[in-house]
Amino acid sequence: MIIAFTLFRNILITVLLYCIKMQEAYETLITSVRREIERLKWKVRYVPHEIIENYNACYRVVYKGEIIYPPAADKLKIPLNGIWISERLKEYEEYVLFHELKEILYRYQGYDVIEAHIRARIDEALRFCNDTKWVEYYREFPDSIVPLECLKIICKTLKTNDLKNIKNLYRKIMKCVNTSV
Repeated sequence: MIIAFTLFRNILITVLLYCIKMQEAYETLITSVRREIERLKWKVRYVPHEIIENYNACYRVVYKGEIIYPPAADKLKIPLNGIWISERLKEYEEYVLFHELKEILYRYQGYDVIEAHIRARIDEALRFCNDTKWVEYYREFPDSIVPLECLKIICKTLKTNDLKNIKNLYRKIMKCVNTSV
């Protein structure tokens, strides 16, 4: 966990600055993540929760000629171009697929599993901060690396455009992460 928090600390400022610049781009994101996944010929499969409960969702896909997958895909034996999701997450498909797609895109850019996961979570916060169903999903299926309360700090800061003191924001988020453990 300490490694994850250190990594979170190291990339947070960079990610926040990137997110601020890209905030407008999120408004024009693909309206249907499911449609994009189908275009890429990836198959979404809902599996019994007991099979994937330690991960909730996982993937092994080809993106622009590169096979991308986390180590869990080997443990689960996910076939090529497969995205597996716990059947318990079906009602939250939009959020789960958004996260998985963003994580895959970050992995393609060269980020490791944890970095890509954190960046995808931040993208989720940017996209769904005001969505009460997303908050419900995040509470029901919490993230062990990036707690919801920490993402809410980012959401609040982005909404108020109070980004003048990045160090102060960083301290708030790290305090949140450290007290959530």
